[in-house]
Amino acid sequence: QVVDRYETRFGIRSVRFDPEQGLLVNGQHIRIQGVNNHHDLGALGAAFNLRAAERQLELLQGVGVNAIRLSHNPPAPELLELTDRLGLLVIDEIFDSWELKKTPLDFHLVFPDWHEPDLRAMLRRDRNHPSVVLWSVGNEVGEQYTGDKGLRMQVVRVVDTSGSVVRVLLD
Repeated sequence: QVVDRYETRFGIRSVRFDPEQGLLVNGQHIRIQGVNNHHDLGALGAAFNLRAAERQLELLQGVGVNAIRLSHNPPAPELLELTDRLGLLVIDEIFDSWELKKTPLDFHLVFPDWHEPDLRAMLRRDRNHPSVVLWSVGNEVGEQYTGDKGLRMQVVRVVDTSGSVVRVLLD
């Protein structure tokens, strides 16, 4: 008797960074020609619009883009489904700030309590997407460029394939 069922698409992709050959995807050298893509769609706003996102990705591919860094927050799941289908490489990014604030009411207020559960949730949610080849724990966060004392994130290590154990090592 079936008591639960969960279906998910997934892909298998071999990704290796080699100091001599660069990025190897499924054993083939890939020259990364990427762009940074923020979560919104310009005048259309931040609410996800499937066809607008698909059109945006198709236009980017039309000018030679094969990789996208999705900044600064986890992308809509539908966006990763599009990147999988279109064969794009993705850097999946989670944080816009750590402990140093950018604005008075940003994520720095809850970072100490929520960075690990949020990171665990994103890794668990996005781990089956073959488009995801790199993970980013932040860009343009104050600790990276201000010289101020603050949190420095060093390593994200996924210990098991279920995503149940994630260690974020901090100094």
